[in-house]
Amino acid sequence: MTEDDWTPRRELALPNELLHKIISLVVTESVHTICLSTEDTTWEKNIMDTLYQVSPAFKAISSELTAKAFDIPKSIREDDEK
Repeated sequence: MTEDDWTPRRELALPNELLHKIISLVVTESVHTICLSTEDTTWEKNIMDTLYQVSPAFKAISSELTAKAFDIPKSIREDDEK
């Protein structure tokens, strides 16, 4: 199954507000852990790859939220044109 074949099941779809909240919390916690932890933060450093693999919706929202949080101009975001 390819990413293009993926279709969310309507009965299992979460509201966009909840998706945004989940992703915001995951990204926030990951950045916090990377900045403050003295332990292994490999998982946190790969959070965007992990979120991108969850679903097309997670990929789009993750990209949007992190671009806003870190003030990344649309002109330099890799995945926006793909």
